[in-house]
Amino acid sequence: MPNSFAKLDEALSDLIEAFSDLEVELDEKFGDDEDAYSGALIETLETSIENALDEQDTSTTTVATLLSVLTEALEELDPSAFDEIEQESDYNLDDVDMEDYDDDDGELDD
Repeated sequence: MPNSFAKLDEALSDLIEAFSDLEVELDEKFGDDEDAYSGALIETLETSIENALDEQDTSTTTVATLLSVLTEALEELDPSAFDEIEQESDYNLDDVDMEDYDDDDGELDD
């Protein structure tokens, strides 16, 4: 189990470093244009997540659940960091009917 925690720690460190590098790159490119900065950040994250999902053959449901659990854990560490987000967002994973998703590919069932 300690080896698993070491791998997780390393992966999270790599993720934070990559995100910090992306922020610097986008800040240099877009400066004070917050809309362009936010749009580019979101587009880059979406593309990266989609590519990772395709490479690892992981369902979007699994990732959504993981992100939800991670968000809850981070919120426990610093609730004030999430105050503004909760006020702005009406989206809640509890509102998603997981039965609408196909477990094999994470896509919505018809």
